[in-house]
Parts: sequence; structure tokens; C-alpha cells
Amino acid sequence: MLEKLFSKRQKTESLPEKPTGNYRMVSEEDMQRYEFQEKLFQTIVSVEADAHNEEDPMAIAVRVMKACCDFYEADWCGVLIADLQTQAFIPEIWYEPEIGPMQDTLFNDIEFTEEFATWAQHLIEQKPLIIPDAEKIREINPKEYEAYQRLEARSIMGVPFGQHPLGFMVIRNMKQYTDRPEPLQLACFVAMMMLEQIRRTRIEKLTKMHDEDDGRFCIRYNILGPHNFVIDGKEIYEQDLPHPNRRAWIIMLYMVLHKRPVDQQKLIEDNWPDEEVDTARNNMRQAIFRLHNDLAAYHDVKVIDTRSRMMDFSGEVNVTTDADEMEDLYNRAKNLPDGDDKIILLKKAFDLYRGRLFIQGEDDIGTWLYTYTTHYNQVYVDLTSALLTTLGHIRDYRCIMDYGPRALEIEPGILTAYYWIIIAADETGNSTAREKFLRKAAEDLIDEENEKLMKLLAVQNHMS
Repeated sequence: MLEKLFSKRQKTESLPEKPTGNYRMVSEEDMQRYEFQEKLFQTIVSVEADAHNEEDPMAIAVRVMKACCDFYEADWCGVLIADLQTQAFIPEIWYEPEIGPMQDTLFNDIEFTEEFATWAQHLIEQKPLIIPDAEKIREINPKEYEAYQRLEARSIMGVPFGQHPLGFMVIRNMKQYTDRPEPLQLACFVAMMMLEQIRRTRIEKLTKMHDEDDGRFCIRYNILGPHNFVIDGKEIYEQDLPHPNRRAWIIMLYMVLHKRPVDQQKLIEDNWPDEEVDTARNNMRQAIFRLHNDLAAYHDVKVIDTRSRMMDFSGEVNVTTDADEMEDLYNRAKNLPDGDDKIILLKKAFDLYRGRLFIQGEDDIGTWLYTYTTHYNQVYVDLTSALLTTLGHIRDYRCIMDYGPRALEIEPGILTAYYWIIIAADETGNSTAREKFLRKAAEDLIDEENEKLMKLLAVQNHMS
């Protein structure tokens, strides 16, 4: 961008001169161009000096937006994130000279592009949009003009960015350089880099479950769907170990689900009631020995402490599970209002559920597992319903068509998933998907649930 702005051919950069005695005449056009470039250069230098030692990405983004307001003499600058699939956009970060950053804004929480047809077209074409006088829109697009009136926008300039995310950086009511979008494009580049850092930090903070590393040997035990350990980022499946050892995995599962020291005798009764007690104890000792021996390649620590009648995890080990994380994320999401943060948590929780609890080994376990299987299955159904409903409220039908079918592949009987998939298919004109999932609902749901679905869809059609 700097090259584009400043690396003009040397001849065009020098100001044409007309000698008149001791003075030299410069055309008004060339003088305006010179003043523009000089002001832009000084603005860039000033912003860099202010932000040189700044580490907070939000502070840098705000400083850049403030510079845009100063440069164009505008009264608002912000980043709008758009989604052409749902025909919606939201203000993400913004600055207003009189009141500062992220204060009350005239934008709704969610705006829809039917009110901003001109913007949608420029977003598709990835071309800057300049409206120096909103009054000229009154006859051409009355709906858009009404939106400008609500937003107190007499003039607007926006530069698009995309694709992930997609949107505009916008200034409102600019008083100078109304035909020069290049400085705004330069500012947009910086602001978007800062926005990416802000989003990444927020996601890490939202989805983080545990405190900083406390020095213990960490084992992640994934028990939803195909079971495995994750140690130092490496996934270890049962069949990958030198001695496939189902009993040790069951012992570990029993311990992580009960979340307390477990009695060896009770563990045997719940899982191997037909074995003689002494035989069962010897088999358990062998299984734990083999587990420790296999894991010694990663860390020389004994995972399970068997020195007493009660079995517990060693104090040197920290064992976490995907099931606990999924439930924790869902519980945190329930306490949030609809919005990006809630959706981030629900999507993260959704992705953790890969199938029923211990699905590849459930036939080898006693009936005690059913209670836990039912519990985590219900958590998944509930969080899926919450995710699809939240996406439905913001009309993110593309995302619904992504997550809904994936949910039904794992759990075919989620009524809320059928409802929102059919609504999303209707709204996006996908009649094939609509008919497919209507048939699938009739096959997978019991009669009472299918009748309820039909009634909900009828109500939705009536409201539409």
C-alpha cells in the first residue's frame, strides 16, 4: 500500500513549476496532491510513534481508527463484519471522536443487508464504496436512505476486506478527501491484523479450562467416541501400544468418571463380576503394569497409585477428559447472552463429541457405564440445540447447514436439529435438503416428536 501511495514515477512526484521572476507557480491540483501526501505521511509517522511500544491489539486498532477520523475529519470509524450467506453484518470494533471507543452506537446488534443493497454489491465486487451525499440515495434506494437517516450518516466511505472474515472498514460524515479511499485501505489492513489477534486471544481465553502448567505429567484421556490418550500433542490409541490392554483403559475410564478414589473390590464387581477375586486382582495388576510400562516412553511416572485398597491417580499426574471439557464449555455458554462468545463456546463443545462414551469398548464394560453414557449424550443434545437455536436467531443459515447434519450423523433423533435444518433450507432456497430432512425426520423421530416438528414448522411458516 505504501508503495502504491508513494512510489510514483519521479516525474509525477515533482511539482510542475512555472518560473515567474523569483517565484515558481504550482497548479492547484498538484498542490492538493502534495498536501494530501504530506498529511498522510505525517499521519503514518504519528500513528507509528504512538503505537510503537503498544502491545494491546485493541489499543492499536483504536489508535488507527482515531487517525482515520482525524485525517478525514469524520465523526465515526469502525469495522463491520459481514456474512453474505445470512445477509447480515455486525459492528465489531469502532471509535467515535466525541465519546471514545466501543461506546453506544446507532448500529443495531445485527444489521441485515436488505437495507444496504449498495454495500452488499460492493462487498461482492471487493470495491471501495463512497457516498459523498446520502441525499442522492433517497430516490434510488429509499430503504437504504432510511437506514442512513437512522445512523445519522450524511456521507459514508467504506473499504471492503475478505474473505475470513468478510466486511468493511467504514468512516461516517467525512469532510475532506472524500474521493481518496487509499488511507482508509491502509488503516483497514492494520485494523484487521489487530482484530485477528483480538479474536485469537478471546477464543483462547474462552476455551481455556485449566490453570498454567503446574509441572505434573499431563494426560488427556479422550473418552467420547474412539478412546485415546493425548500426551505432548501426540494421539495414542489403544491398538497403537505395544500391548493392547483393554482392562487398563477401563480402569482409567472408571476412575476419571467417578472423580474420586475408587475401591478395588467395587471396581471388580462393576466390571468383572464373574472372575474370582484373586484372579481379577492379578489381572488388574498386570494391566496397570503394562500401562505404566507403555507410558514410560513418554514420562517415567506411575499414573495409578495402587498401594492401598483404594485406587487413585498419582499426585504427579494430571488427567483431563474431553467429556469434562465439553460439559464445562456448555455450562459456561449457558450463562452468556446470544452472541459471538456464546457461539464460540458451543462450537468448541460441539466438536469435542465424537460419539457415545467409550464407543469402541462399551461391550466390555458393566451396566454402570449406562448412566454416564446417557448423561453425556444429553449434554450433547442440549448444547447442539442451543447452538442451532442461537445460529437461527441471528439467521446464520449457512452455519446451521454445516452443524445440523453433522449432529444428526452422530445422534439422529435431535428434534431441534431437524427443525433448524428445514428452516435454513427454506430460507436458502435449498428444496432438495428440505425434502431430504423432512423424510429423515419421519424415519428417525417417534410419531409424537414428528407431529411436534410439523406443528413447529407450521407456526414458523405462518409467522413468515
